[in-house]
Amino acid sequence: MKYITIPEIIEGGNYPFTKGQIRSLLMNRDKNGLSKAVRKIGKRLYVRTDLFDLWIESYEERENG
Repeated sequence: MKYITIPEIIEGGNYPFTKGQIRSLLMNRDKNGLSKAVRKIGKRLYVRTDLFDLWIESYEERENG
């Protein structure tokens, strides 16, 4: 399991999300199903990359299917 921070998602170049998009996704994580991939430790949020990737793929399938 690998966890990354929000700045790593934005600046890492592996994900095509802007800061605003990530903020919106995380604020609504309980509604959009992303909460399984997110852990809060103190005030910081960490995203589990394998679950985040699966969430992205399932989201694309829901939108296209």
